[in-house]
Amino acid sequence: MFLVFPPPGIVPSIPIGVSQGKHVICVMAAGLENALSGPPFVGRRPEIARIRAAHTESTHTGRQVACEVVGDPGIGKTRLVHAALDRCAPTLPRAVGTCVEAERDIPFHVFRHAFGALHPPGSGPRPRSVGGIDTDRALVARDAGPLDVRLFRTYQLARRLLTLAARDGLALVLDDLHWADPSSTGLVTHLLRYPVPAPLLLVLVYRPRQTATVMPFGPPDPGAPAGRCRDRIELGPLSLAETVELYPESDPAELGERHDRAGGNPGYLAALADVAPADADRAVAPLPGPSRLTDRSVATLRAEWAGLPSVDAVCLRAAAVVDTPCAVDLLAEVAQLPAPVANEAAWRLVGRDLLRAAPAAAGFTFRHPVLRAAVGQDTDSAWRVDAQHRALSALVARGAPPAARVAQVEALLTLPHDRPVGPYVDVLCRAALEIRRDAPDLAVRWLRTALRALRPPAGSPTSRHDVTLLLARITGEAGNLAESRALLREVVPELPADPAGRRAGAVAQWVRVERLLGNYAEAAAISRRELIGTPTRSAGMYQLATELGAVGILSGHPAPMSGDAPDGDASGVDRAGLLAVRGLAAAHDGAVDLARDLLATSAPIVDALPDRDLRDHPDCLLALGLAELFLERPTDATRHLDRGIALVRDAHRDDGLCQLLLGRSQVAYHRGQLGTVIGLTTEAGIVARRIGSRSLLSFALAFEAQATAWRGGPRDDERAVALARGAVELATDLDSWSGRTAATALATATLLAGDPDTCVEMLTDAGGDGRLTRLQASLRPMWHELLCAAALAGGDLPEAERRAREALAAADLIGLSGQRAFAESAYGEVLLARGEVEAAMPYLRTAADRFRMAGMTLRHSLALVAVARAAEAVDQGGPAARARQQALDLAARCGTERVGLRLTRPVRALAETALTDREWHIARLASTGVTNRLIGRRLHISPRTVEAHLTRIYRKAGVESRSGLVAWVSRFDDTDR
Repeated sequence: MFLVFPPPGIVPSIPIGVSQGKHVICVMAAGLENALSGPPFVGRRPEIARIRAAHTESTHTGRQVACEVVGDPGIGKTRLVHAALDRCAPTLPRAVGTCVEAERDIPFHVFRHAFGALHPPGSGPRPRSVGGIDTDRALVARDAGPLDVRLFRTYQLARRLLTLAARDGLALVLDDLHWADPSSTGLVTHLLRYPVPAPLLLVLVYRPRQTATVMPFGPPDPGAPAGRCRDRIELGPLSLAETVELYPESDPAELGERHDRAGGNPGYLAALADVAPADADRAVAPLPGPSRLTDRSVATLRAEWAGLPSVDAVCLRAAAVVDTPCAVDLLAEVAQLPAPVANEAAWRLVGRDLLRAAPAAAGFTFRHPVLRAAVGQDTDSAWRVDAQHRALSALVARGAPPAARVAQVEALLTLPHDRPVGPYVDVLCRAALEIRRDAPDLAVRWLRTALRALRPPAGSPTSRHDVTLLLARITGEAGNLAESRALLREVVPELPADPAGRRAGAVAQWVRVERLLGNYAEAAAISRRELIGTPTRSAGMYQLATELGAVGILSGHPAPMSGDAPDGDASGVDRAGLLAVRGLAAAHDGAVDLARDLLATSAPIVDALPDRDLRDHPDCLLALGLAELFLERPTDATRHLDRGIALVRDAHRDDGLCQLLLGRSQVAYHRGQLGTVIGLTTEAGIVARRIGSRSLLSFALAFEAQATAWRGGPRDDERAVALARGAVELATDLDSWSGRTAATALATATLLAGDPDTCVEMLTDAGGDGRLTRLQASLRPMWHELLCAAALAGGDLPEAERRAREALAAADLIGLSGQRAFAESAYGEVLLARGEVEAAMPYLRTAADRFRMAGMTLRHSLALVAVARAAEAVDQGGPAARARQQALDLAARCGTERVGLRLTRPVRALAETALTDREWHIARLASTGVTNRLIGRRLHISPRTVEAHLTRIYRKAGVESRSGLVAWVSRFDDTDR
């Protein structure tokens, strides 16, 4: 069978190949897709199955079946069709014709290409007719009459020609039909309305967004069942697994990134497979976004816009400059065209699917970032520089989002030009300030870009100092304390002294970073050195004085603090911050009246400040909240600390978050909310590790150890001791607040775990002497009470009484109700140990009442335990039962098992005080005959752990067997009540 070749000159080239033993000539359009080259074909199994089903249907029915294959450019439509036909119908004759945009005026050009492509090489001159039809005249457009009768006859002749050509089976592939001429479109519509009565597989390949005529071309045959005569295959992107199969030799991480940038489009994946290497000397720098494409990739993509009219081309290049969804007025300003002209050009580009409308943004955007990158690379660099400047000016004037403005600056900084960089740096800094709270990492990246742009000789030293200080501030707020410290150590010595306090503010920032890192000695030295040369009436003095006060408290060497309001000019937040730190120092040292006066001045200032002022000064809320806590005002402390936590979370400030979480955990500990304490300290520990602060991590571990020890679960004793020892190891200086906190946490954990000797050793070492003068004065009665309990556990009644009297004396000095409760509780326990139950009762009841008034729920419940046990000892059943029930209710709120364990103990006798609450519980269970396995099952511990506990119990009780333990426990008559 002979068919007609197209006349010479119609297409630029006709590559010839051999497929499955038959000759195939494919006329390919320039662009992303090529059916006969490129990476191996992968995936698309469902689509291939649908083409196979269409071919099978055509063969079995002997009728035409149409199959539309549609999708975006580069999605692999042509590759799919040829791969499917090679697999499903390898022996089926195939006619392939491709439309070319330049030939849209040639009638029936896609059919001429298809029929010409089937002519076998070396078969001699082509015939003048097929089946009596003149093939040259059959595909010539004729003038249409009033009813298009002649055109209809032409379509019928072409249909008869196709019937003859497909009598033994034929696959007619019409590719890139979005560029078809009107005659070809009409013929396709005619064939869909009047199918060829022969086994013809008609494959229509096109891009729906670029089609002038709505597809499908015509309605399906009303007499045919749905889906039998026509199918529509819409190709989507490749999956990541298919991309890996397509490029098996590529690095998986790099390939995943490339897959995301290409959106799974095979054509763009191929374009991104070969990116140009970085070249600092390249004349034309790439636009931000995808990596620079190779010249070959750009040339491949250029076919899509090479023939555009000049106005449309300018609009396309302007859109590549703007990048973001571009409004018409902005596009017109960058392209230097009237808005109506730019609008019409943009819609023409939408029709070609180079741009796409973005209704949500009321503008236009590129079809794909890779296409935008190619257009940008294909644009003259001098025109781009001018266009980028016009875009930047327009975006700044319109108040565009920071990212849109920075994109223009980043592009300009990579382009060759001789304009000053100062305005670009200003845009970068302003943008960084705008987004530093929501996206600190992005703000840091932009400031680093600004510093690179200011390398000598491009920028002045003052500009570099300003940018460096801003970068140090934002990196510190984001929690990168090490980098912030390095930047400040580099830039601060270069700053001159100034009356405005700019240098003093930078030094205060440096001191704060050193403080957060736990470098208290260095922070104090920097502060004092700077204060000598700082003018008295400057805002920097407030900040430095505040930092010096905070460093003194944390280092264990607080600076003298006056109660007077500071002199000089400062903002409300600076003034309140200094007053709050002075109040914290006074509360820490037990100067309760002075602390109350200072907080009475600072708290109203803080409460009146808006969030925007406090967000940059979280330490003010921290100092105020801690001072209120030490003055036993937990409600006010909670309000201020919670406000601070909300502000720093919103601003993504890890530097402030860790401290505020720790402060808030102490309020929860004061109230006995043990679960809350553990949750807050766990998060604080995570943040402390992230920002690299050993001192803050030591605080977090110590606070968690205290809460874990008082929770009193089966494994909590060991965990609490381990946490506290970790805190001690991190605290290199026991004189510091973190060191003392770690030591007292270990003392608490070891005492509750049954090791009173370690408790005494840690507390006396941290306290410095018998009066514990190095420990926090406002909490000193609490520590004396702990030493009293350790002495009772060790059987040293005189030492316990001495510690109880020390607690009473310390409580009288500070006048805080909660601390007085610790002292009275200690003295009541001493009286109980001496057997003076009646004398102990008033102290124990008063302690319980004072704990309740101070809001110390856990200690209130423990005091009620002592009241209940004492009441039982003197046969006051009613008061004992009420105190017992109230203690259990409060314990449930706190989440502690210690109360239930202590309620099982007898009234204190020196013979059994060395046993911990857990050991006494196990001793009672063992004395009733319960096996180790059952004890372990009840307490959720292993039998081996039970055996270890019993070994320690035997040693403390002075017995050698379980029978001896039974006799020892039975001596305490009230244990069976």
